[in-house]
Amino acid sequence: MSLRGLTSYPFQGFGNGLNLRDKVDAISPAEAIDLLNVQFTDRGAIEERAGFKKLTSSALTNRVASLEPFYTTGGTKQLLAGCGTRLEALSSGGAVVASATGLTNAVWDFARFGKPNAEVAYAGNGTDTLRKWNGSEWTAPAGLPKAGAICVDPGSNRLVAGGYTTTTGGPSGAESSPAHVYFSEPGNPESYEETAYFQFSPGDGERVMAVIAWREFVFVFKETKFFVLQSIAVNIEGKPIFNFRPVETGIGLASSRAICVHETGIYFMSRHGVYRTTGQEPEEVSQIIEPIWSGQASPFFTGGVLNQGAITECAMGAHEDRIYLAYPTASANSRVLVFDPQLGWWSLFDIPASCITSFRVESAPELVFGYASGEKYVGRHNPSLTSDESKALDWHHRSGWFDLDNPDVKTLRSSKVWGSGKVNMSIDSDFVILADEPVELDMTGVSTGVLGGEGILGGEGILGDLTQDLLSAYNGKDVRGTVFSTRFSGSSTEQGASIRRVDYHLREVRIPSTTVA
Repeated sequence: MSLRGLTSYPFQGFGNGLNLRDKVDAISPAEAIDLLNVQFTDRGAIEERAGFKKLTSSALTNRVASLEPFYTTGGTKQLLAGCGTRLEALSSGGAVVASATGLTNAVWDFARFGKPNAEVAYAGNGTDTLRKWNGSEWTAPAGLPKAGAICVDPGSNRLVAGGYTTTTGGPSGAESSPAHVYFSEPGNPESYEETAYFQFSPGDGERVMAVIAWREFVFVFKETKFFVLQSIAVNIEGKPIFNFRPVETGIGLASSRAICVHETGIYFMSRHGVYRTTGQEPEEVSQIIEPIWSGQASPFFTGGVLNQGAITECAMGAHEDRIYLAYPTASANSRVLVFDPQLGWWSLFDIPASCITSFRVESAPELVFGYASGEKYVGRHNPSLTSDESKALDWHHRSGWFDLDNPDVKTLRSSKVWGSGKVNMSIDSDFVILADEPVELDMTGVSTGVLGGEGILGGEGILGDLTQDLLSAYNGKDVRGTVFSTRFSGSSTEQGASIRRVDYHLREVRIPSTTVA
């Protein structure tokens, strides 16, 4: 296409997210080699993420390491928090309802349990007797196991309890080991038949990291394998028989909190990446961002890779059809990877989350998290928030390096951008990032319409020709090179910035190309 003597090269969408696996000059125009605090729409637009603020009005005594919603049919909405030596029950407004104190410092797991006229939750850390929450107080019923990984078997309504750190952590002090998993009586989480346990690969040098239910199955995860419990039968003596299938592929769970349930399966993080399973061999879903785990990201990626030495800090949660994985670049979690299973993209946020869950603070679910650093609060990530604790939200998105279908040296004269809000734009050439100030594009108040007779972008705002702005951004000089990379960014308390399409306008080739190392 020709425009005023220039060749037009359109990028018509950005919805494929982050790609750290492929070479920076070989990725799709819809992908990014660096980004932060953006998400993508199903139409392929870049949007800045929403902000967050404190849910709790005052700091808690200890830092929150795990969270679990607690709802009842009577309308109770509470948030249970594992805080090292304490358990807290919080109201939907963030106030402390009740605390359990004097406990062993550890990461807690939770399981909600329901039976006729009773809705309770249990909490375990692997060393202390399970604690019970009934909506108003924490108790420690006698005879419960000292489990650190708990869930409920959906088929038999049994409490499943594993993750022991003591040798006498079974029900009423029964034998336990890192491989033990106990199962309660059906419908009664506080009663255990003495043979109702199984040892999963004892002696393999690994411990049970998590037990989790999905659909009709229970999954037992160790560090390099997992097991799928398909059913529990009963023999002629009334003793339980456990029917399970091992999945020993060398892929297991690297952090007890880095696992969550989604409608499409169980998502979990190994030492090599994120996987999904529905009971079969796990499918890796993070190949495209694998350098986060290997540490081999390109120099253009500024988001920071996982510190493998602090991998047990990683935490995962599901919210509104997306998977969130918090990881540490140093000692505490400082980044959150976001995965959209439906659209297939990955992005990166800088939310410092020690743990993540979805909770109805008001009427709709919100992403809530413990603060991994700074003050000891619980935070809420809400679509209406335009800043992070009144701090301007910094975001950016960098494209790959493209020759725009022409291997020769060429001159980039102007660009057109479709979008909304205030956005900064800069263009670099030949793998060199310049220090020039970016151009601010003000697309606030732009209405739908026709731009220069080139057509209507259905229902979206349009920003006009940026020729003069682009030239002034580079001191009156054209942008010349063989390959180009575009960076969009923003830092504002005004939410709504988005980029939907860019058209680059090139002058005819000026200089024959040479080989670029």
